[in-house]
Order: sequence, then structure tokens, then C-alpha cells
Amino acid sequence: MTCGDTLGSFFTKPGYQHRTDPAYHDDREYISTDIVHQPDAYSILEFLGLRFGADTVIDIGCGAARKLLALTGFGTRIGVDHGPNLEFCRQNHPNEQWIEIDLENQCVLPIADDVITRSVVICADVVEHLKDPTNLLTLLADLSRRAKAVIITTPERDLVRGPGDLGPPKNTSHVREWTIDEFGQLLTSHGLAPTFLGLTVNNNQNLEKKTILALCDQCSCSDGQRVPDDFHPLAIVATYNDADIAPQTIVKLLKDGIHVHVLDNWSSDGTFEQMIALAYCYPALIVERFPASGPSRYYEWHSILRKKEDIGTLHPGRWIIHTDSDEIRCSPWAGISFRSGLWIAERMGYSAIDFTVCDFRPIDDRFVAGKDPEVGFQHFEFGRRPGHFSQVKVWRQGAERVDLASTGGHQAEFPGKMVFPYKFLLKHYPLRNSEQARRKVFTERIGRFSPYERQALGWHIHYDSWKFDTQFLWSAADLLEFDEQATRRLFLTEMLSGIGIVR
Repeated sequence: MTCGDTLGSFFTKPGYQHRTDPAYHDDREYISTDIVHQPDAYSILEFLGLRFGADTVIDIGCGAARKLLALTGFGTRIGVDHGPNLEFCRQNHPNEQWIEIDLENQCVLPIADDVITRSVVICADVVEHLKDPTNLLTLLADLSRRAKAVIITTPERDLVRGPGDLGPPKNTSHVREWTIDEFGQLLTSHGLAPTFLGLTVNNNQNLEKKTILALCDQCSCSDGQRVPDDFHPLAIVATYNDADIAPQTIVKLLKDGIHVHVLDNWSSDGTFEQMIALAYCYPALIVERFPASGPSRYYEWHSILRKKEDIGTLHPGRWIIHTDSDEIRCSPWAGISFRSGLWIAERMGYSAIDFTVCDFRPIDDRFVAGKDPEVGFQHFEFGRRPGHFSQVKVWRQGAERVDLASTGGHQAEFPGKMVFPYKFLLKHYPLRNSEQARRKVFTERIGRFSPYERQALGWHIHYDSWKFDTQFLWSAADLLEFDEQATRRLFLTEMLSGIGIVR
């Protein structure tokens, strides 16, 4: 039996048919199968639990609790459900905490407030089972104002059923399903405006991005629209023979209100002279050559990192950005600048920023000096090397010296470091056309790397697999096309946490 709007449309499209007599979803049948639904939702839940310092996880609509019980990063695991699913949990896992609630009719969770404030919450593929989800959404909205974070998932109707689907859902335990835009409106109307809204894989077998993932927390994105005029992070930028791209990346930082200190490692292609010319136009730009004594025989990365540490110590209380001239750093939100994103992190009390690496690749030789790399390159691949997952390169300078050199610049180490829960985005443009790539790899890099740093420290080995006759052009079909809105939505877990990049 189905009906139209007698249950309320709940932001589904006109003419959509809801189910009035949904079947109970018995989750016990999935216990012995190889299929795990919404695996990345639970992985990012665990990731955020660690980043937020949560010691408790609450799974609302936990079913048979297979995924809840697989979580190891929490001291306390609480499952919430009703009927045969919860009875199964109590019988088979008596040492865990189980709460029986009719999510259709109750909107209060009998958990102490001090426990909720130390918790992360997940409600995975539950809302579509309820004839009236109002009480559940009211409960989740309340939790989002007290818990560290709330994750909500539900199937994306158009991706699962096709854009012409008018219901009822094929799954007989589902009352209604939403598109991602409809679901965003539903959540916002119930006081659950998502901090992030995107897609995640539906299960671990076909890995199709057909499930909506909403992440709601106490992060105030509106703070990014109210950045004080005197908030000026400092980017310390290492340059060497990047004359074709350095002016563009430096100017982007300066126009964002970020001050810049350039350390040029004695470039021979005019990079230094370009930086000096820019400094006449931008008083917030400082340029120096390093080492001051003159060109060194080798590229001494350890010394450059120590110099960056020195500069950082001169700016206590200020955000410091350790970056290179072929990089553009962005906030996790489309439409919010890097500087604004740092102010949000500042307001939330965090002192360090991690990044997800997107390596942009040339698919032709059209890039020329002076072109905006964000316009010139539209295709990328996620960084997959171990170092790409160790990218805490921005910090709020304290009274003590920050250690960059010990980790090769991958991790800013200092006492009391609190890493912002969500990763920011690093757009990396190391190779811009085949001629520049061949010159950089074989002339300007491999021959100049410090033998000590390569042999004793294991640094600078990422170019070793390249051959001189490599074309250094990629096929667009092997890459991902970047769109400021769509890419962040489609690769939400990858962008925010790195989860799903390597499987």
C-alpha cells in the first residue's frame, strides 16, 4: 500500500509515492555475509572520533551491530535499536551497552549529557525506514549540538533507482528515498544543516557512490565569512626553478590575505628575480635566498626545513604554512578560502592542519609560463604514497620551536598539537608539461639531491622510477576530472579523511 503526500512529502519531489506499511528490517541476515554496507561511513566515524578526542560511539539504528562492534577506537560503544535486532545484540553481546527506542515515536535518548559530549554518533541508513522521520531528525539535531559529530547516511534515490523513479522504493522496508539535494533540505529544515554533504560507497563489494553522507557538527562555517582584518597567516614558501608557476601561486596566497616569506634555493631560471619584482607590488612578501652564503652543491632539504622552523619561531601566536611554490592549499569547503578555513580552525581551538593531496597531471603540453594552474590543469589523481597521508604542514606557532626536519617536513611536531578534524585540500602541480617535467626530474632534482638525505634518511626517492624517455603526459581517462563542487561531493570521505583512496 502506498500514498502520495498524506504522510507529508518531507522534501521529496512532487508526485513521489511513499510506502505506508514498511517491513521491519531484520539486519541479522547480513551477519554471515561478505557484504558490508556503508563501510567508509564507519571508517570516517572512527577517524573523526580520534581527531575529536571522542571516547564513545553511539550507533542509532545499529541493527545487528556488526559494524559498530568492529570499531576499536572507542572505550564505550552504545547501540540503539528495537525489536529482533536489539534482542539479538543483547543476547550475543551482553557486555556492550544497548538502548531500546522506537525511533518513530521517541526523540529523547537516555544517555547522560557528559557521555554525549564525549561521543560521535552515526545513524546509517535508518531515516528511510520511518513513516514519519520527524522525531529521529529532532533527536539527531539535538545530538549534533552536544556530541562531537553526527554522521547520517541514506540511499541517493536517483543514483540507485534512476531520475524517473516516483516510488515507492524497491526495498520493502523503505518508506521513501531522497536525492542528495532533497536530503540536504530535509536536514536543514530540522536544524541539521550539514557541515559537509556528499556521497560515499554503498557497500564494500561494488563500491558504487550511491549513498548520501551528511556530517553535522558544531563547526561554524559562517565564521569563514567574518575573518578579522588583522588575521594574516604566514606562508613560508621554498622555491627552486619554478618560474613558470611560482608567481601565480604566490599571488594567490597574497590576495587571500596571507603573508609570504619566500626562501629561494638559488634558482637559475629567473624565479628569484620574479619574486623580487612581486615584492615591489606586495609589501606582505619577503624574499631571500637560502643559504645566504651562496648556492650549495646539493639540495639540502633538512637545512631548508630548519630555516623554516627558525622563521616560525619569530611569529608566536600566528598560523604558519609550510608550503612549496608548485602547491595551492584550499579549505575543505567550496567557496571558503584557505585563510578563512584557518580562521574557522582557530575559532574551534585547533592548532594544526592536515591535508589530502591531489596531484594534478598534464594531459598535453599546453601549459605555458604564467598561466593559472587551476585553469590549466583539470585532471588529477589522489596521492597514494605513504608520505601523502602524513601532511600536517600548517600550525599555529606557540612559544616552543616546531620540529619539521625530523619528519622530512611531513609533520609539524610540537607539544599539545591539536589537528583539525577534517583534512584541507592540497592541489599539487609538480609536473606541468613534458619538457618541464623531464628537466625538473633529471636535471634539477635527481642530480642535486643530497646523497646523505637519500641514503641515510631515505628521502628524495619518489622520482627514482622515472625513465628519461618517459613522455610525462597522462591519459585523461586514467585521471579524475576536478570540479570545485562536484568533486568535493563525490569524494567526500577521500577529501576529508583520506579514507577510500587506497583499498
